[in-house]
Amino acid sequence: MRALDAVASSIEATLQKLFESSPRQALAGTDRIVVLSDFHLGDGSSRDDFLPNGDLLQEVLARYYLPGGWSLILNGDIEELQRFSLESIQRRWASLYELLRAFEGGAAVYRIVGNHDEALWHCGERIGARSLLSSLRLSWGSDTLFVFHGHQATIFFERFNDVSGFFLRHVAHRLHIPNIPVHYESTKRYRTEHRVYGFSSARKIVSVIGHTHRPLFESLSKIDTLRFRIEQLCRDYPTVSPRARRAIETVVEGYRAELKHLWEKDRRDGLRSGLYNEQLSVPCLFNSGCAIGKRGLTAIEIAEGQIALVHWFDRNRSDRYLPGTAGRQPAAAVASADGDGAWHLEGTEYYRTVLKKDRLDYIFARIRLLA
Repeated sequence: MRALDAVASSIEATLQKLFESSPRQALAGTDRIVVLSDFHLGDGSSRDDFLPNGDLLQEVLARYYLPGGWSLILNGDIEELQRFSLESIQRRWASLYELLRAFEGGAAVYRIVGNHDEALWHCGERIGARSLLSSLRLSWGSDTLFVFHGHQATIFFERFNDVSGFFLRHVAHRLHIPNIPVHYESTKRYRTEHRVYGFSSARKIVSVIGHTHRPLFESLSKIDTLRFRIEQLCRDYPTVSPRARRAIETVVEGYRAELKHLWEKDRRDGLRSGLYNEQLSVPCLFNSGCAIGKRGLTAIEIAEGQIALVHWFDRNRSDRYLPGTAGRQPAAAVASADGDGAWHLEGTEYYRTVLKKDRLDYIFARIRLLA
């Protein structure tokens, strides 16, 4: 018990030091910021985890976020420097680095270092940002959004990241083991999230992390979110038109199937469905997910006083958010739940959908009342 208490105390001290040393940036209602993390850029070979989503992300950056005047926060593990050299990454993804420089010419690019690109501190090269950061604090009035990669909440990655790098470079890389299973190990993922949640709740702040590759919104897992959505649709069902009822029936059917799949997966992995076993979850933890998902990529958007978890996907790999897809949720249902439908990026097979969205003022009010 004393050993566990010592570890918890050490991690809390690490996070507090990180928080206090973070540069601050005021956040205005007119600002547009997108938080992306965990690209794990490689050399373009079959071992490059980013390769399947490389075109998707570049189209999204070039044709949606750049012309829209968005600033970028790249929240760690952008380059996979534990497997590849920076030179080989820059050669393969030169077009992506050009895009990052284009953002610097307009709004801004904030580069936060993670555990897989920690070697950037020693490279001394421009990598598409004016400077490297360990973390960033966004000030929304008197409230704070604390953006950092998240590996600092795990004692192993904080103290022994070189050991992890040795394993990835000399064992996992040679055996063609991708990054996804390594990060999705359930016990480590839960422990990281739990520690960041406790730190954030105690200080009544919002923390936005990456690292675990699991999207989170208001401290809720996808299982929790699906439960709330099913409950809300059941409440709406008696009051809507027959046509809307049929749409709700289709949506609920798809949600139930997905909920069953996730529930069984969590039981196999030994992960609790509720993240923190609290009567009321404090909405203080957000996670941008990753850019190497099987169906696409996720991101956190902050714009017009709101924060949203969004999913960009290729319809050739996933059609669950498109209208009229059997057994899947139609775009009209997404729109009724979140105010946004499956928006098509013209001239491509790519789509954007808002998984969840809320006002920052409302989120911070709940934190003050519940934490």
